[in-house]
Amino acid sequence: DIMQIRSICNLATLECYYHNVAKSIKEAGSGISHWGEKDRKFWIEYTGSAKIGIDMSKVSMKIEGENITISMPNAKLLSIDIEELTQDSYIISDDGWNENKITAEDQTAAINDAQATMKKSVESNNALLLNAQNRAKNLIENYINKMGELSSYTIQWEYEDSLPEAESQPDESAEQSE
Repeated sequence: DIMQIRSICNLATLECYYHNVAKSIKEAGSGISHWGEKDRKFWIEYTGSAKIGIDMSKVSMKIEGENITISMPNAKLLSIDIEELTQDSYIISDDGWNENKITAEDQTAAINDAQATMKKSVESNNALLLNAQNRAKNLIENYINKMGELSSYTIQWEYEDSLPEAESQPDESAEQSE
């Protein structure tokens, strides 16, 4: 029953872990009150995870006798999260005579920029997207085969748009896990 399959909503079929570094420079202020300040560099090292899969509400199934045609959307990034930040994650250069404090807002902006870059990297990694899409296809096929153990079905697949050919894009910061 397609409704049972579609009730999953988002099917995360691939989770990648990554190590990322958010880098930034806090520029010294100007004027006499900022005398002695200097630019301060800081970076924040952290780990995170990205979940990739398909939107199951967009999957459609047409059954004609023993033939099943399944239309499936392309895999996409479902979520990207920071796993853990510790005190050791922060590396900050010394300031001058007057403090040029690095604020929580500075740190948040640096992490947001790094996360946006990581998101673009995952979304443009066709090898990861194709792998997630193939895993979704295998999971749906296995589910159908378990439901129809008494009869055999021939499954044909249609895709929203095909992903470009998977190019080998090594990403040393991402590890795949199931």
